[in-house]
Amino acid sequence: MSETKFLKKSMGSFADNFIIRALLDDVDTVFHLAAVGMTGQHARDRSTCMEVNSTGTMHLINTCKSKNVKRFIYTSSVGVIFTGKPLIDAKESDIPYPQDWYNYYCESKCHGERIVREASNGTFKTTVLRFNGIYGVGEKRVTERALDFIKSGWWIAMAKSGGVEAMTQLSSVDNCVQGLIKAELALRHSDSEHGQAYHIMDREQCGTFSFWAPLNRALGYPDNMIVIPGFLFRKAAFWAEIIADYFKFDPFISVLEADLLLISTTFSIARAQRELDYDPYPSAMPEIIDFYTGSRTDSKEKSHRKWNFWKKICLSIAIVLIVLPILYFLIYPFLLIFLYLNIWILSVFLGVNL
Repeated sequence: MSETKFLKKSMGSFADNFIIRALLDDVDTVFHLAAVGMTGQHARDRSTCMEVNSTGTMHLINTCKSKNVKRFIYTSSVGVIFTGKPLIDAKESDIPYPQDWYNYYCESKCHGERIVREASNGTFKTTVLRFNGIYGVGEKRVTERALDFIKSGWWIAMAKSGGVEAMTQLSSVDNCVQGLIKAELALRHSDSEHGQAYHIMDREQCGTFSFWAPLNRALGYPDNMIVIPGFLFRKAAFWAEIIADYFKFDPFISVLEADLLLISTTFSIARAQRELDYDPYPSAMPEIIDFYTGSRTDSKEKSHRKWNFWKKICLSIAIVLIVLPILYFLIYPFLLIFLYLNIWILSVFLGVNL
C-alpha cells in the first residue's frame, strides 16, 4: 500500500509512547488493532500478553486523551467471553466477563476490553468490536493457513465431539471493515451509544470444518473425510503447543483454536445491526475460491491429489493404533473388577470355588 495525500504510513510499536505522541497530532479517531497471543509462542507467555494487550492498551488510551483524540475503536475477540463451553446465539448483554479465563490471550484481551469501555466519556468515546475467526482474500492467519494445508493434500480429516460437528459464525474481512467504519461513524453523533461492545460476524452460521469444503472441492480434492474423535484432536493441539514451546517455534494449532473448532460458538448481531446500522455482506467464500483457484495447478499439487487416498489410509491406521491402547487401558481395569466380583458372588452365595 503506497502513501497518498489521504494516507501516511509509519512503522513502529504502539508501545513506544514517543512515536505514538508524534503520530496523534490532529487525529480524531484511533483504531486499535494490535494484539499478541491468539496463536504462536506468545500464547503461553502471560507477561507478554498482558504487557501488550492490557497495559499497552491502557497507555495508548492515556496518550490519546492527552492528545485530545475524540474516538477510539478497539478490536476485541469472542475469546473474552469464551470459557470452553458452548455459546449459542450469545448476546453481548447476556454473557458476563468470566472470573477464570480460558488462557492468557483471553485474559489480556478481556482486561483490554474493560479498560477501553470504562475509559469512554462525553469527550472521548470508545467502542469495542468482537470478531471471530477473521477470514478472507489475503488474510494469512486463518485463510492462507487453511489453503496451504488443503493444497498439501493433508486436509483429509475433521474432528467432532460426540460425533457432531460444531457450529460457528466467522467474521469476513469485508464485514470487519464495515464494522470498523460504521462504529466510527456512529460515535460522531452527539447522542450515540458509547462504551459498548458489539459482535461483528457474518450472518450465516456454518460448520467449523465443513465451511472450508467448497474451497477443498474447488481445488480438486474429494469431499469424504475421516472423522477424528474430538479428544484426540485436542490432545494433538496440546502436545503441539508443548513441543513448539520447547523448541521455540509456532505450533501448527493452539488449544484455543482446537476448542473453537470443537465447541459451538454462535452469536447475535442484533445490537450491531440496530445501533451501528451493521448489515453483513454474504460469506466471502466465493471470492476466496475465485481468487485462489485462478492460478494454474502445478505438478506438486497434482501429486498431493494423487496420494490423497493413501494418506487417509495411513491416518486411519494411526488413529486405530492410538485409540485401541487407550480403550484397552480404560476398559481393562473394569473388566478385571467385573470378573473378580462374579467370582466372589459365586463363591459366597453358591459355594462354587474357582
